[in-house]
Amino acid sequence: MSEGVRIALVGCGAIGELVARRVYASPPPGARVVAVVDRVAHRAAEVGALLGVPAFTDLAEVPAVDAVDIRLPHDAHAAAVLHALDAGLHVLVEKPLATTEADGRALVEAAGASDRVVAVAENYPHLATVQAAARAIEAGRIGELVAVRTTRAYRLDGVWLRDGWRQDGGPAAGILLDQGTHHTSLLRHLAGPIAAVTASGGADTVGLTLRFASGVIGQSLYTWVTPAFGPEIEATAYGTGGRIDIRVDYEGAGGSAVLRSGEVLVEGEDYYDSHRAIVADWVGAIREGRTPLVDAASAFADLRVVLAAAEEVDRWTL
Repeated sequence: MSEGVRIALVGCGAIGELVARRVYASPPPGARVVAVVDRVAHRAAEVGALLGVPAFTDLAEVPAVDAVDIRLPHDAHAAAVLHALDAGLHVLVEKPLATTEADGRALVEAAGASDRVVAVAENYPHLATVQAAARAIEAGRIGELVAVRTTRAYRLDGVWLRDGWRQDGGPAAGILLDQGTHHTSLLRHLAGPIAAVTASGGADTVGLTLRFASGVIGQSLYTWVTPAFGPEIEATAYGTGGRIDIRVDYEGAGGSAVLRSGEVLVEGEDYYDSHRAIVADWVGAIREGRTPLVDAASAFADLRVVLAAAEEVDRWTL
């Protein structure tokens, strides 16, 4: 790998094209996309032309590579990861790790049994705002942490609706699978392991109440049927001596982590820059022989919370 990790980008849909443009068009050091794959030939051709590499409709047709970056619909992740590991390839897979607990557990076991690096594309642990907030909490900057609250409120539209699988009742549908793992990852990064969850709502809007192993409590609201307005506070950490607000910007560099005292921990962050950090961390883990920031076991912990919440949705009525 002296000339870089040879990567095949598998999946050229909405997220695959975004990653191609935002990351692989000018890749991090050590990363080298040599092929793209999508079963829809014109999508593969368009992304291949963007990156100046061959396009294929089947991974079996791709010449020798070291690794695959899998950006497929959620319910295709498990089979694709297992196939890649069987082929001796390093893997980066889009979140969620899988759509069932059985598949998630199988992937953790397969990753552990291999000598390949398996990373999961969870954005929030790679955000400088989240990292700074976690360090401040650990350092006692807001006293003893007692509660955390997160919100992800926006309208699902544009290319994210193009293929239809995120909505309705399919195996990859619903906001919990699509966004719940994101915020579960964020919550665990700030407050540690989650011990219990209850939830109510439906496919498009869900509310969670959480209890952490430490005794901290949490609340999360997810909806994709309301307009979003600029940089928004997506998380607040409440301590006995203060608070931290984490603001996330999907349209520019307005992300920040700010103590309620007014002290700015981080500012000027673009959420989508985290995709570059994810790939850089994965490639670094491959080249250095280390564990990535978000490995299969960590992503499985997120998935278990989401699946437990899904079982709880609308279970209790008065």
